[in-house]
Amino acid sequence: MPKDKQPLSRHLKTLSSEFGEDVFSIDNVVLFCKLCEVKVDPERRSSIIQHIKTEKHRRSIERQINQNTKNNQQLLTNLTLKKSTFSMDLCRDFISANIPLNKLQNTEFRKFLQLYTQKDVPTESTIRKFYLDDCYEEMMANIRQRVFLKKNWISIDETTDAEGRQIANAIIGTLEEDRAGDIFLLNTDALEKTNHSTVCKFFDKSLSILWPDGIKHD
Repeated sequence: MPKDKQPLSRHLKTLSSEFGEDVFSIDNVVLFCKLCEVKVDPERRSSIIQHIKTEKHRRSIERQINQNTKNNQQLLTNLTLKKSTFSMDLCRDFISANIPLNKLQNTEFRKFLQLYTQKDVPTESTIRKFYLDDCYEEMMANIRQRVFLKKNWISIDETTDAEGRQIANAIIGTLEEDRAGDIFLLNTDALEKTNHSTVCKFFDKSLSILWPDGIKHD
């Protein structure tokens, strides 16, 4: 005895799930391509595949991708514009004073800041997600400006921290004729082991951080 055909509504739902519910929608007995705004024959699976391969459908997908990219960029721009000057200054000052950001989670400290600043005090997570990278880029830009077109020295040292990890530090400074030069911590990283190979790689990485575009000077 022949097997009964799958009900049309269930068949359309299966096709929509298979080829993407964000691309195809169903309405009773109709399979509709939302990107191209056309009906597609649901009786034959090959018809759907043929439609997906059409130039019109490909252009529709590209247009959708470009629109999503544009929307994401706009969202990031809006987040940037909404950044708080107070939160940025707070992040910058915590780093300058070498205060761990997790201190922002202390209830009494948060109450103190809110009482005397009358500001919404950001959480540690907010600072790390939206402000810490900006402070880092700001500092790196300052270092590049201070060492550019000057004679510089770089020192690399390795030490062991409290957890037994081998930590390498790269320090850069300027050579001045009439005063002590400026000194900056350029890079810190944990090495798997300490030898000439790992130290050379760390040195190259530190220089690439300082001059990401390959800028060189004497």
